[in-house]
Amino acid sequence: MFSTRLILLCATAALLAACAPTPVRPPPANAPEPVKVEPPLTPAAPPPPATPQQAQKLAIAAADLLETGNEEQAKAELQRVLAGDPNNKLAQNLLRQITADPVAVLGRESFAYTVRPSETLSRIAGRFLGDIYAFYILARYNDIKIPRQVSGGQVIRIPGKAPPPGTLDAEPRRTDKPAPAAPPSPAAPAAAEPSAADKALATADAAEKRGDLERAYNDYRTASGGDLSAESQARADNLRRRLVQRYTVSARSAFAKQDLDGAIRHWDRVMQLDPSNDTARLEQQKALALKEKIKSLK
Repeated sequence: MFSTRLILLCATAALLAACAPTPVRPPPANAPEPVKVEPPLTPAAPPPPATPQQAQKLAIAAADLLETGNEEQAKAELQRVLAGDPNNKLAQNLLRQITADPVAVLGRESFAYTVRPSETLSRIAGRFLGDIYAFYILARYNDIKIPRQVSGGQVIRIPGKAPPPGTLDAEPRRTDKPAPAAPPSPAAPAAAEPSAADKALATADAAEKRGDLERAYNDYRTASGGDLSAESQARADNLRRRLVQRYTVSARSAFAKQDLDGAIRHWDRVMQLDPSNDTARLEQQKALALKEKIKSLK
């Protein structure tokens, strides 16, 4: 009997030892920490290439970015334009101005030129380089970071040979000795009174420089009744696009603030500037419908 109990006690002790949890040994003090493997980041999808219909608008918008010195953003927009329309001349031109060596393109020979009041780098490029969109390589030629900030009285370098004296309407140089009297000549005809188109162009240029886009655009439209140059027409078109963008932002901001009358008014202005803007028409209809619904609930 005693041996039977002894056998049962030994069996029970063995069973309890087998069921006891195995002690977990701590890692050694100098063991390296496990490396966490981060999941790879999914790269953001690139924007879709522009369609040929959008290409010219985007190229002109990139020119606006270059005027304000936003080169990297303009370069990305131009690459997007060329992805959708590889033969877009304006995009090719502007991208070449960003990447090319200005001295290699325009040459080392140059002459000094004093910028006139209200004159832009685009106008200067059109006058001396034959291309108003060559303003950016001309800016790089002069180490000008923001082309739009060129102002009257500033002296820049124009590539090429200096024109004959007097052709730039330079102020005569003063001397101590009086100039000899010139022989009498027939009276010159009186200068013609500036036309309405000329006056409108002058006021449009001044309004654009001080940021009054509405006044500038209206004056350009007045000037279009006369012989509007390609440069002035391009600037008028650019102003119209900028105004459309400005009023679109204002309309959406007003709608978000539940200022339905303001949103409707701003969409009206967008459609006046761009009658074919279907987005403006749909957004205005949405604001009008919401206004009528609110009115019916009162």
